[in-house]
Amino acid sequence: MKDLIHNFLIVSVAYITAFSLTLGFIVPLQQILLSNVISELSVLFLPHGVRVLAFYFLGWRAVIFLLPASYLMNFLSSQAGITLDPWAPVVSLIGCYLGFVLTIRFFPEDVLHRQFPRWQYFGLIALLGSILNSLGNTVLLKHELDFLVATGFLFGDMAGFFVCFLILMYVFRFARLLTEVNDA
Repeated sequence: MKDLIHNFLIVSVAYITAFSLTLGFIVPLQQILLSNVISELSVLFLPHGVRVLAFYFLGWRAVIFLLPASYLMNFLSSQAGITLDPWAPVVSLIGCYLGFVLTIRFFPEDVLHRQFPRWQYFGLIALLGSILNSLGNTVLLKHELDFLVATGFLFGDMAGFFVCFLILMYVFRFARLLTEVNDA
């Protein structure tokens, strides 16, 4: 039970932090620089990286851990003037989970790991999850399959995934450096 609460807190804080950076910094900058992009679409959606990691490490339980934070951020987005469909968090989580399931089903990690580094495996999960997420959210948003909007969701998810991983890489390197300095 303690591990479940611990995992819930880590996933929730990571998701809320990533979404807050997106909502508070990236979206306003995007509205200034790219005013013709619809407000529901972020060209750099950092929470996708958190979703990918959560599903990789926690499996189906990540849906339970991510859902409250997803709905909280959906509510805060609506307060910021960005109207999202109430089903968007569910569609995003299911899409990302299916991307994870399809990846581990058709590309088992033990086989793929011999050919690719682990970050590329994460990238494959992110890509499949993003494709399904973009299709589902485009249908929710436009009530039809708009290829341009779906491509925008895909681009935003993947760019956010890569930036999220880049940030995490430097955070972990810094943490390792701190432990080496403290051990010396």
